[in-house]
Parts: sequence; structure tokens; C-alpha cells
Amino acid sequence: MLQLAVLASLVIVQPQQPSRADAAPIHPIITEVLYAVPRGPEGDASRDGVRDALGDEFVELYNPHDKPIRLDGYTINDRNPPGSNQVSFVFPKFELPPRGVVVVFNGVNQTWSGPVGDSTKAPDKPHDDFDGAWVFTMGNTSKSTGFANDGDWVVLLNAKGEPVSCVTWGKTDTPPPFPDAVVERAPNTSSGSVQRTQPLAGSPFTAHPTVAGLRFSPGTSPGGRQASVPADEDR
Repeated sequence: MLQLAVLASLVIVQPQQPSRADAAPIHPIITEVLYAVPRGPEGDASRDGVRDALGDEFVELYNPHDKPIRLDGYTINDRNPPGSNQVSFVFPKFELPPRGVVVVFNGVNQTWSGPVGDSTKAPDKPHDDFDGAWVFTMGNTSKSTGFANDGDWVVLLNAKGEPVSCVTWGKTDTPPPFPDAVVERAPNTSSGSVQRTQPLAGSPFTAHPTVAGLRFSPGTSPGGRQASVPADEDR
């Protein structure tokens, strides 16, 4: 009996591994923002045949993970408070597949063809005209609601209202009221979008590189869509 007791005392208890339920959640990242819509026909980002300084603005999101992400209740806002010309969009029930891309247009004065969703319903399939991205419109009807070219920010909030990704540019009265870990600075541009140099969190933003002579590329994530975060970051 004494021998058994000694053996039992030598048993090493392994620490309990965290369960999948305890793993950190995964989120999409902002990969492109068109806040300075170019003048003339080349500014027609929505491809409806009409350039609009507000309606053609867009925010592009990308899922760099190997798992789908439920975007139900995620919100896109700018720096303005609710009721004060705030750019705002709340995702309906929608699942973004691995390496999937979402483009959300401002939408004022825009007409749409093909599969385009809004805050009430997601599109039934990706849009071929935007490189297979999932396309939404904010359905904005106000000519006063849009990004400020000289200084603003766009923030992605999860369904709990927690900031996930924030991109700021230019000068604003106050800095984004979010943790430094989620705030990234993009350069100012007077004509065109800003885009990540790689489709990975933390990759810096730059004025959009010329793609087929365009100053923006809604639906085409930088470097293609095959890049993915390391597997251990998904755990």
C-alpha cells in the first residue's frame, strides 16, 4: 500500500487545455476604404453608370481566416454620432466564408443590378461584377451623409458593439475613442481609395496602387485572396 501511495504522489497532473469555446473570436479586417471619390466617370465605383461623391464611397472587408465568420449585427460607422449624418450600416444575417470579401457602398443616388444586399437581407450569392465579392448597400438617402475627405475614421464593431478594426485618416477634432490595438492610420489621398498592402491584419495602408488604370478595386483584396493568417492564430 505504501508503494502505491508513493507512485500516486508521482503522477503529474497536466494543466487543462483551453476548449474551443474559450478560444479568441476571429473577425474580418478592413482592407480598403474609398473616401475620396475621383471626379468624372472614373469615380463610378458602384458601376451603375453615374459617379456620385457620396454614393460611390465604400468599405471593403476581408476574412483572412480559414473559418467562416458570422457578421450578423456587425456595424460600420464613421466618427459622427447617431443622428448627426453618421455613416452607419448594420449587417443582416450573413456568413462570410474563408478568404471572402465584402464591399459595402454608401448607396445614395445609386441604382443596383445583380445580387446586392442591404441591412435587411444579404445577397443570395456573390457579385460577378466585383470579382466575386459579396456586395451590400447602406441604402443611404441623405446627401449629407458620407466620409470627410480631410479627416474621418471608419470603425467595424462586432455584434456586442466592441471595436474590431478602425481606420483613420487626416485630422479630426478628437482621435478615435478605441484601443490603440484596433486603430490604424491610412494616408490622405485626394482622389481614390486607401488599401492594405497585404490582406492581413496589421499590414499598412497605402494610397491605392493602380489596378488596370483604376484608383480603387472594390472586391479585389490586395495580393489576391489566398493569403491566410497562420493556423495557430485561428485556434
